[in-house]
Amino acid sequence: MRQGVVLAGAAILLSLFLLGSPVGAIEKGPDGKIILRMAHSSPVGNPTDIASKKWIELIGQRTGGKVEVKLFPNEQLGSEKACLEGVVLGTIDISLNDAAYVADLYPITGVFDFPFTFRDWDHYKATITNPIFPEMATIVEKEVGVKTLSIWIYGRRLLISKKPVKSPADAKNMKIRTPPSELAQENARVLGGIPVTIAFSETYMGLKQGLADAAENPSTAIYDQKWYEVAKYLTMTNHVWNNEILTMSKKTWEAFTPEQQKIVRDTSNEVSIFRMDLQKQMETSRMEDLKKLGMQVVVPPS
Repeated sequence: MRQGVVLAGAAILLSLFLLGSPVGAIEKGPDGKIILRMAHSSPVGNPTDIASKKWIELIGQRTGGKVEVKLFPNEQLGSEKACLEGVVLGTIDISLNDAAYVADLYPITGVFDFPFTFRDWDHYKATITNPIFPEMATIVEKEVGVKTLSIWIYGRRLLISKKPVKSPADAKNMKIRTPPSELAQENARVLGGIPVTIAFSETYMGLKQGLADAAENPSTAIYDQKWYEVAKYLTMTNHVWNNEILTMSKKTWEAFTPEQQKIVRDTSNEVSIFRMDLQKQMETSRMEDLKKLGMQVVVPPS
């Protein structure tokens, strides 16, 4: 029993050292400063990471330093799904989560990740600046108990595979890696394949070892994760305009003053547009990078 108590105490101390504050507690700094933790699953330098740092910088400036956000990229606080659960429970303050994961909690939010929903970037921008999302956010807060602040584009998903895919017939019975989300698995079926659940960080080895024949992600993520080393064909499907939803613990939201709440909400929407413009730019450059690395690009007939 004594050994168990010692081990439990060590685990608590380790969590305090790694996370900087007790689990579930909003850290307070000098002069009432609020210090928060934000998680996302992308690597450092990825467009999601760049936009997150932009948001954090603006929040700090516009609150006069009264709100500080510490960023934990690349699943440092756990998997994307675990971080969303942490926000619901109030053990993590802020997390960027794929709309498909949020849809597992409240299905209607999955509409933003439905296949072939958006015509072009103008259509996409008109949608994310429409009142439809704030209206939905109010319902999500009531039903799930989290704040959903804004939508940030993750990118237009493409199919990377070990053999060329020019039509759904070519993808029939192909094992396509997906995250553990019902909507993401259905999207793989839309492409004609069989969904195989593999963690994002393990997809490279899954493709290399033949656990999956294909995977789908934006060109930015394919480049960052080096999937081009284990699959040589890239089909320009753009089948999903993949979105991340900026979520915040309700307990954290209620710790802000009304003025701080307005700053956080308005800045979230502003960075949503910044994130879109950044993705447009980087998708173009990453496609050229992938071609130079030897990827064979397949354009399906329209």
